[in-house]
Amino acid sequence: MGTLLIITFLILLLLDVPVAFSMILSSLVALVYIGVDPIMVGLETTRSLSSFYSFLAVPFFILAGELMNYGGLSQRLIRLVKAFIGHYRVGLPAVTAVSSQMFGAVSGASAATCAAVGGIMIPALEKNGYNRAFSTALAACSGTTGALIPPSILLLIYGTLANVSIEKLFVGGIVPGILVGISLIIISAFMTRKMDILNEEKADFREIKESIIGAFFPIGLVILIFVGIMGGMFTATEASAVAVIYSAIVGFFVYGKLKLKDLPKILVSSAKTTAALSFLIACASLFAWTLAIGKVPEQLTEGLVGFCNEIIVTFGSDLSPETANSVRTLLILIVLNVVLLLIGMFIDAGPGLLIVVPVVLPISEAIGMNTGLDAVHFGILVVSNMIIGLVTPPVGSTLFVASAVGGVSIAKMTPYVLKFLLAMIIIQLLITYYPPITTFLPSLMP
Repeated sequence: MGTLLIITFLILLLLDVPVAFSMILSSLVALVYIGVDPIMVGLETTRSLSSFYSFLAVPFFILAGELMNYGGLSQRLIRLVKAFIGHYRVGLPAVTAVSSQMFGAVSGASAATCAAVGGIMIPALEKNGYNRAFSTALAACSGTTGALIPPSILLLIYGTLANVSIEKLFVGGIVPGILVGISLIIISAFMTRKMDILNEEKADFREIKESIIGAFFPIGLVILIFVGIMGGMFTATEASAVAVIYSAIVGFFVYGKLKLKDLPKILVSSAKTTAALSFLIACASLFAWTLAIGKVPEQLTEGLVGFCNEIIVTFGSDLSPETANSVRTLLILIVLNVVLLLIGMFIDAGPGLLIVVPVVLPISEAIGMNTGLDAVHFGILVVSNMIIGLVTPPVGSTLFVASAVGGVSIAKMTPYVLKFLLAMIIIQLLITYYPPITTFLPSLMP
């Protein structure tokens, strides 16, 4: 059954059938094959989604992101960062990366971050002498930090499916997200050495003061969410509702950019995004249930552990049990990272997570990373790996968003994207093999 499920799913993907329909059709084929009523199973697995309280945060964060975008928060964040670092040679690339991180901290989605920040920064970068393909690639890769820095919809999905504290996952994603941003700035400094760059004028005291005042409320929301979750004052789901109320008040009554006539299209856009994601989650739930019935996760886990044990026996038969266990964990994480990276190249991060989480959970248990802060560490390394796929050809969704925003073909962006990807992979290895990067801040939580 498991073999039939996987083969059918892969064939449908190769036929360019959308991922959601590939999951549901392959599940129906496998269930019919073993004589299970697919309709009843499908209804039950879909209905069970309503029991996940944490999923309420998804539509709230999506709505909050729309309200912030229409309310002009992204422009104020960019102006603030530009006032402080825009005058350096690598200033505008740094503004792009840092602004993406800050906007990602209030929108929760990489595509929205890329569109909002890239739409402003790509023309500004080109005007100052930066290659447009480089600028577009930078906007795409910077946008991925919006999927890691809290509130992250991808971390929320992982935490719900894996039963790991979403609050701790959110806080644990802060340092990795910042490290990715720093790595992009460093790579940008090397790539732009031969470009004829026109530096921005250094902001005077008046501009700095006005930019700080202008960005006071967007920064206030970031601090409110971080302190609230870190201090245990509210859950991630409650934080999403706070974000909606806060952004609506600021947009309507403080900045005055939001109008009542904007509400219908904001609500419709949020509803469409939520509906699409909910349908995807429903299909993935049936697919994951069918995977479990076919014992695919257990078989893959046993195969992976057995493969690593054979390598240890072949090359290190004289190792002590403790050393052998450490080497086994090291090898399993290497293979896991490679497999997740390959999956991310062909399946978007959202549906990819919905597919791989049920499969990787037994692996986390096999290597002792399924409880406490170890579970947080494992979750972030899985999500951060899938996020790399957002800008990995041929199916990087953020890559396509950036291409549309920047008016540059993916082929022209690819040479620059590959250099940024190298830096992101190095950070991924640090996240994987140095746990304090992800566990230090969550360890401080009550």
